[in-house]
Amino acid sequence: MHAVVAVVAPAVLIGLLAMAWQWVATTKVTVLPTLGAVAADFAGRPEFYWGQLQYTLTTALIGLVIGIAVALILAILIVHIPILHAAIMPIAVVVHATPIVAISPALVVAFGFGTTPQLIVVALMVFFPMLINAITGLKAVPTDMLEVFQSMSATRADVFFRLRLPASLSYLFAAAKTCVTLAMIGAVVSEFHGATRGLGATIVQAMTYLDLPQMWAAIAMSALVSLVLLGLVSLGQKLIVRW
Repeated sequence: MHAVVAVVAPAVLIGLLAMAWQWVATTKVTVLPTLGAVAADFAGRPEFYWGQLQYTLTTALIGLVIGIAVALILAILIVHIPILHAAIMPIAVVVHATPIVAISPALVVAFGFGTTPQLIVVALMVFFPMLINAITGLKAVPTDMLEVFQSMSATRADVFFRLRLPASLSYLFAAAKTCVTLAMIGAVVSEFHGATRGLGATIVQAMTYLDLPQMWAAIAMSALVSLVLLGLVSLGQKLIVRW
């Protein structure tokens, strides 16, 4: 019964939302395109959309790796050198509090129209959630277990790889679920300024020419890819974190 409700309830809600969408699209043609028009636009130009998706996804994944790597390195340093917490965290909070939409044009001015500004935007968006969760996870070590390791004269490497890292996996995967969606958002938003390729540039182009089917096809594609990435991270968590 529970499984049936879990399947039927979302299906009913999606059906109702689709009906509401179609009603708005047919009564206010300048607000939304019909779902059929969006599907037809994608079906008529699949190579175009896949090319834009490939560009945006590449930017998102590279920026994701950079942001996570920097966050993990700083988290490890903060856990092992507590004085760094007071030095790094205020800067991290300021970076997190700064609107990315405001940073993006400034980065284009500073670094030009290449992929560098886009990678920086993505890395900044994923940096803070991973940093906070990594610090929390690496510190979430049972005191008695830590005392056992210390009584056995375990090295810092032993404590890290055998105790801290396993204890932090749940926190790291929780952050990763947030980061993959933020990476796609960051990649798309970064393409709003100065980009000629990618889903973000496709959305801006569609907005310029009032091409609603193209706009919503690009938005739908970015949302679907975010869901796929989120599903892959969840699958990885189930395979790796078994406790």
